[in-house]
Amino acid sequence: MKDRIFFPLALLVAAGLVGIAILPGVGRLPSGAVTGDGKNYNEITVSGIYLNKVVAGGDAETRLIDGPNGRKQLYIEVEAGTLEGAPELGPHFRLAADMEVQFAGYTVRSTVRARPADTRGALQMEANYSAGRAGDSGWQVFDLQPDAEDFSFEYDVPVIEGEQGVDYFGIRPVVPDKSRALIVEEVKFERLQRWADE
Repeated sequence: MKDRIFFPLALLVAAGLVGIAILPGVGRLPSGAVTGDGKNYNEITVSGIYLNKVVAGGDAETRLIDGPNGRKQLYIEVEAGTLEGAPELGPHFRLAADMEVQFAGYTVRSTVRARPADTRGALQMEANYSAGRAGDSGWQVFDLQPDAEDFSFEYDVPVIEGEQGVDYFGIRPVVPDKSRALIVEEVKFERLQRWADE
């Protein structure tokens, strides 16, 4: 085969292989742990398609839906009596090691912008910041309103001792009977003052 045919053909085949390798990632929604940008940990926001990083846990149903402004929102539905007490056993976000290290020893304000779902809408929501074996904030209960509102609480994240664990942020509807659902528009973590000595 002549060079003037071989090299363009080889280039075309190589470009095709690169395209095939990239294709599975095109259009894929983000997944995995919530992480910072490596520079600024004073405020980290999870919104839009990044809400897909939620882990359903237990028998909960989680999925992204289209919001009225075209932005993705997180739908969470839970049946009565199906979830355990630990945040990581229900709908939750896993917080990556960088956030755990940056938040340890600091007061962190967690804010969830949420509302009841249109069908089987929850009247209340629970949220919990867990540092694993080191402790958690306990379930903070909020009364939902018809329109989306911000619900916040602060937690003194424990200092890391021994092996690094995994931090979680659990969100779920309060389910007195049957099933209840809520819509989450955004989750925000703000690192405030340091509460523990270094």
